[in-house]
Amino acid sequence: MSTDAHPYRGYWILWLILLAVTVIMILIEGANLPLGLLAAILLVGSAIKATLIIFYYMHLKFEHMSLILTVLVGLFVTAILMFVLPAIDGYHVLANKLTS
Repeated sequence: MSTDAHPYRGYWILWLILLAVTVIMILIEGANLPLGLLAAILLVGSAIKATLIIFYYMHLKFEHMSLILTVLVGLFVTAILMFVLPAIDGYHVLANKLTS
């Protein structure tokens, strides 16, 4: 019989960390914080969770740097296309609506 730790122990620990970060984010959202600070904290929490998931559950921690950069660049470009560009367009629509 092996004396090694359970093979899924690391995944359970990571899951508990992700759960703790999620609970903290939910509790912070209910606090009376300025909107900018709240958004910054929630974005940092989401980035921490995404990084942990990418490196451990997707096993990128053990891959070559070229594969890691390929995945991260793809995620970054997707984030820009999905969030930044629509946000810029939404800002212009809102600004036009407020001035008219």
